[in-house]
Amino acid sequence: MSIVRFGSVVGLGLAAALTGCGSYPEQPHGELQTRKQNPIPVCTAQLPPARRAAGDRAAVRTLDADQWLGIVVPSYSEERGMGPTDVDCTGHYVFANETLRGGISKSGWPRKIDPDEVEIRSGPEGLRAIWVRVLKFENGDEGGLVALVRAAGDRADVYGVGSFRAPAKGTKLSPVRLGNDNLVVAETKSCPDPDDCRQRAHFYLARRGRLIEAASVDLERTAVVPSVTERGLYARYMLRTDVSYKPNGIQLLEQVRVKIVKYEDGNRDSDRELRRVEFQRFLRVERDTLFSSNDPLWERVVGQD
Repeated sequence: MSIVRFGSVVGLGLAAALTGCGSYPEQPHGELQTRKQNPIPVCTAQLPPARRAAGDRAAVRTLDADQWLGIVVPSYSEERGMGPTDVDCTGHYVFANETLRGGISKSGWPRKIDPDEVEIRSGPEGLRAIWVRVLKFENGDEGGLVALVRAAGDRADVYGVGSFRAPAKGTKLSPVRLGNDNLVVAETKSCPDPDDCRQRAHFYLARRGRLIEAASVDLERTAVVPSVTERGLYARYMLRTDVSYKPNGIQLLEQVRVKIVKYEDGNRDSDRELRRVEFQRFLRVERDTLFSSNDPLWERVVGQD
């Protein structure tokens, strides 16, 4: 299989054409309309010819983990697996990223890849988000290569490659369409305590062949802090964020509920809701980042009750 890496001329077009991700409902499509504006790939591989559908539509292809790894990491093979100094199809080292510092391969190097270590999530128009969890970290995180790809007709395209680290449990990666851009959304969850819980969405834009974290937001969050209005009592703050994808950015509707935590002393007026606050803000694509129209509601509310 021959893999073509696109050079700097193609890279100039990425800033307006690429993005990608989220744990929102999968949008499988069996066919891909060629007349739509598609993102520009940074690497492409020729696939065995496939029958095209009526109306000049390229049928979306389904590749397995080994096939995708062989495209994203040209030195990969099922027999050998991956090595510590392998480079991806854009010419970058797969594991030379600050995000992955401290991670170890418990199987040594080179290592074969277990299919259970590869997560492939489907998105709109045949997009796929791939996460290869080959490194383990002391805190229980897993990490490795992440890529935004698509296979349709007789070719497989790579739009961006990067690194990602998170707890394997409760983490979900998805490709999402954002106007003419595509992005990868990674949802993570950390709950060391019921009163200290946080679910986040990390938005990765595809830029110049790399997946760059452009923003992160709290989807759900809980915290308990001493109340400043009810002396001796505690206030519980609970955040929930609704996310909507628009042609020019991401709309966030944030709601924070504030409640006084139940206190055993029956003489205190506790276990009651104080207020609810809602606020809407917008993340707008600006070059390599998602610029927020305002500060997060959480930062402006917590500790005020």
